Amino acid sequence: MSSGAVAHWFPGRPGTPTLLVLPALGVVARHYQRFSEAAQAQGFHVLTLDYRGQGASDLVISRGTRFGYADLVAGDLTEAITWARGQGTGPLVLIGHSLGGQLAAALESMSPGEFDGLALVAAGTPHWRAFTGRARLVPLVLPTVFAGIAHAQGVFEGRRFGFGRQSAQLIEDWARMARTGSWSEKPVALPDRSIPLLAISFGSDQLAPTSAVDALVRFFPCATTTRAHFGEPSGHVGWLKQPDVVVDVLNRWVAEILAPEKRG
Repeated sequence: MSSGAVAHWFPGRPGTPTLLVLPALGVVARHYQRFSEAAQAQGFHVLTLDYRGQGASDLVISRGTRFGYADLVAGDLTEAITWARGQGTGPLVLIGHSLGGQLAAALESMSPGEFDGLALVAAGTPHWRAFTGRARLVPLVLPTVFAGIAHAQGVFEGRRFGFGRQSAQLIEDWARMARTGSWSEKPVALPDRSIPLLAISFGSDQLAPTSAVDALVRFFPCATTTRAHFGEPSGHVGWLKQPDVVVDVLNRWVAEILAPEKRG
């Protein structure tokens, strides 16, 4: 892709929906392989994405590399969607994990109508007000500290935190969302399109607790929302190793919401 992103294709059965996986910050596409293969076995087409500078991308992030949420939306996501639509498959469903869910919200705000359904999987807003009690201190402090370091160094060396090497601008946008609730300096228009939305949270997920997931859902005020919460697999990334619970709920949701003609 011209943006530097790299897509990985798992073809399914003709006419079935395509799941476009938008990864979490610093999580490369290969970590979604178990999910992709499990979904493919259910007939779904799956397209996983390495954002520019991540995983299989040949872009090396340096001090001169400047991209943020809007750039990933206009470049990486838009190109991946165009490629997926070109395969002539069924409805296009975005699977937003963590940062991926935030980018899906930015996409719908900036260019509504690009996808047919959205599943937020362990995806919440980092806004500190969406957290409760002492847990508020982490999104209130750490993203701002990371953004300050990234601004001073020109890049964010986040490997020790599991975030990989990132553009300073991306970290600054993430920190702005943690402080203010919005990734953009300008006012963000909430979309008025009615879309099917599935929001999945997990127990012991400190990065996307239920309150933060619910807050991200509110970026889609006209969506028809199905909410699911599972105690296991727990944590923010546990579902990547045990994807069946996500694939099962996705399968039921698609059958009921996106493909009503298949009911019964």
